[in-house]
Amino acid sequence: MGGMNSNMNRRQFLQYSSAWGVFLSLGGGIFSCAQVPPKPDADQPILQGLRIIDPHAHPDQFHHVRPSRIDKSSTLQAIKAAGMVASAFAAVGDREFFSRTSTIPYYQSTKAQLQRVHDLVKAGKVNPVLKTADVPVALNKNEPPGAILAIEGGDPLDSQPERVEEFYRMGVRIITLVHYRNNDLGDIMAPWRGLDPGPYKNGLTRAGRKVIERMEEVGMVVDVAHAHPATLRDIVEMNPKPLLDSHTNPCPIDNPRRCHRQRSLIDMERVAKTGGVVCTWPFAYDRPDQKRRTFLDWAREILEMKKRLGMEHVGLGTDGGGNIPRLIEGYRDVRDLSQLVAAMQAVGLSLEDIKAYLGGNVYRVLQKCIG
Repeated sequence: MGGMNSNMNRRQFLQYSSAWGVFLSLGGGIFSCAQVPPKPDADQPILQGLRIIDPHAHPDQFHHVRPSRIDKSSTLQAIKAAGMVASAFAAVGDREFFSRTSTIPYYQSTKAQLQRVHDLVKAGKVNPVLKTADVPVALNKNEPPGAILAIEGGDPLDSQPERVEEFYRMGVRIITLVHYRNNDLGDIMAPWRGLDPGPYKNGLTRAGRKVIERMEEVGMVVDVAHAHPATLRDIVEMNPKPLLDSHTNPCPIDNPRRCHRQRSLIDMERVAKTGGVVCTWPFAYDRPDQKRRTFLDWAREILEMKKRLGMEHVGLGTDGGGNIPRLIEGYRDVRDLSQLVAAMQAVGLSLEDIKAYLGGNVYRVLQKCIG
């Protein structure tokens, strides 16, 4: 089957949104943005002129109507204050898996989450990013940021490649194939806090291959975050368009099985081989083999990735709103990327390196994949 019509404009996006609004009024819930108090702009000038793009976030925790834990590390207010030109709005495809008792189908739940972003578009609070040209060069105070619709976990596809086209029509441009369930597409890196992820399939499934082929046909980014090393290797062997690993960081251990949600450098090189980008996040931890606590730790890690992968294959992905257990010291929200920039300068990274990391490399992947 040929690719989708690439000329879907804002009017069509809103028409599709309105049609789903009728369905969701029967049970989709009401979206309410979490608010954060204003912060001084004194730490923001360092971010001015930088084209910041976050390819994985859940701004204002839009994927929950009533989140059990408030996470303000990515909010529309902070995104605008930081001058971020575009952020992913990632619906959680397997969200009902975490409730243990919910009977809502993944497909229906994901549609409901995405509809909340459509509501933001209709309210003029974000602009949909349907093509790379929709990502502004810079954000002025009167302009809403771009919203890149995404799905974290391909569970709502239910092994039906045609659903890729349906989500594309709804504006989705990034799909993370797996999250915390071994779904019909492939296997995960690590389970979530004792939840049984289901049987492993030893890599990418036949359905997973068909979904990736359809994603590339219509114009979507394949996100391999959370994918088991065997699943990742199978994806790379398909010789795909540039891949995205949207939120992780390097694992210092040679054995990928002990890396949990970190990526081995060997697997990062596999992503880079496709022309893709590995994105790092503000996750902090203390482990016997690695301490990742400060902005300098984060910046040094980026420098090492530059040496190993090439700067063109390293990017930012915050997972803001995703309830990261512990954040880098001093990181409150995306406005504090200014402190990361200062740390990157301190370890010797150039302005061109910083521009590439904060958005330039992700922008290149978007160009190659969504047009």
